[in-house]
Order: sequence, then structure tokens, then C-alpha cells
Amino acid sequence: MTRPVALLTMATGYVGPALARTMADRGFDLVLQGADEGGRMGATETPFSELVPDLEARGAAVETVNDVDLTTAAGNQAAVQAALDRFGRLDSACLVTGVIITGKFLDMTTEQWEKIKLANLDMVFHGLQAVLAPMQTAGQGQVVVFTSSTGARPDPITSIYGGTRAGANGIVRAVGLEMARDGIQVNAVGTNFMDFPGFIKATGADDPERRAKIEAQTPLRRLGTTEELAHVTAPLLDGKNRFQTGQFFDFSGGWGA
Repeated sequence: MTRPVALLTMATGYVGPALARTMADRGFDLVLQGADEGGRMGATETPFSELVPDLEARGAAVETVNDVDLTTAAGNQAAVQAALDRFGRLDSACLVTGVIITGKFLDMTTEQWEKIKLANLDMVFHGLQAVLAPMQTAGQGQVVVFTSSTGARPDPITSIYGGTRAGANGIVRAVGLEMARDGIQVNAVGTNFMDFPGFIKATGADDPERRAKIEAQTPLRRLGTTEELAHVTAPLLDGKNRFQTGQFFDFSGGWGA
């Protein structure tokens, strides 16, 4: 029996390794877009040389892509084409998008504004257009776009970050409704207070005293793990639940409530 195929972007960092393992355990073959060993394209917390053998041991066939620019249409289409060339199908896609830029609004520069629009909005637009086309042809598919909890809750010092994330959430929800009649589910998962290097660096949580203050902002009084996030995300991708679309799911330890 042919195994379903999932495309995971930015798979060498953040939730990528944990989600890849979870999807492999659920019977998926995988196309992983991520940084090369030198980390030119983004975070490399778990390199392909370490991740791929683990996934293959779990029964998954794995294709890797590390030379595409996800802020462009061509880069996203190349990642999708890698899936079609290797497996002839694309059942699910998880698009990890965005960069974190925080600070007072009047201190934000034009360069920061352009950078955040590119990562938080253009990546969503181009990614969705690329993955949805073959899914529409197939008449089925599941897509999750990672955004941020700040997109659903205005917060001081995150004006341009939260604002662009709110725009991304709006795009995902509307596209989910538009694609519903094509048998495709599109949802957003917004995170905050996550225990991974990007958040730790952006917030200064590598300092224990600072981390304690940050954790105190969440009702659960701790940071979330990428393993927990993977287990929340997988049911939106594995095809067992096809009755959930156009939604924004908050994953922030209760902060977004």
C-alpha cells in the first residue's frame, strides 16, 4: 500500500524534528526542507545527517531539500516539485514561517519592516499557493501554517511582529474556507512561550532570572516543548480528522486565552 506523503518546511529546527518523527510513526513518507549543514538557510538544531537515519529507521522514505528560498514562489514550488518527483503525490504540508522582531514601534526600521513582511506574510502566501495546487488536483489534503499567538492578541513591543502574524492568520482562515469544497483542510497554529533556541534568543530567556519572569506570564508557568507541539499538530495533518478547517489554534500555555 502506498504511504501518504507530508512536506515539512524548516524541518531541521523548531518543531521540525519532533513533527517529522511523529509523522513517520503515523505512516508517512516525508519531504523535508531545511538548512544545509552550514546553516545558511536557517536554524540547524538537528541536521539531516542525524535526522534522516532516525526517520528511515521508523519506516519512512525521506527526501531532503536544502537549497530553496521559501520567501519566493519559485522556492516553494521547488520544494513541492521535489515531493511530486520522488513520490508522485502530496497529502499534507506543514509550513513553518516567520522571523521574530520585537521592540518599540517608533524604533522599528524600514529594513526590519521589509524583513518581517517577507518572512511572516510572503512565506505564507507563496507556501500556500505552492502546496494547494496539487492538493486541489487530487481532491484532498491537509495544511498547517505556523504563525504566532501574538497574531490573535495585541501585545506591547510586538506591533509589527504581531500585526503581520495577524495578517497571516487571516489569510489562512480565509483560504481554509475557500478550499473546503475541494476536500482540503487549512489551519493555522500560533505559538508563544516555546522552549526552542529562536524564542530563547529573542527574549533573553537564556538568563535563568529572565526565563523565570517569562514563564510567569503563562498560566501554566513554563515554556512549551516542541514534542508537545508536534503532538498537537499531527492530528491536523495525518488525514484522520477532515472536519476541521479555517481555524486558528493557540498554543501558548494559556497566554492567548
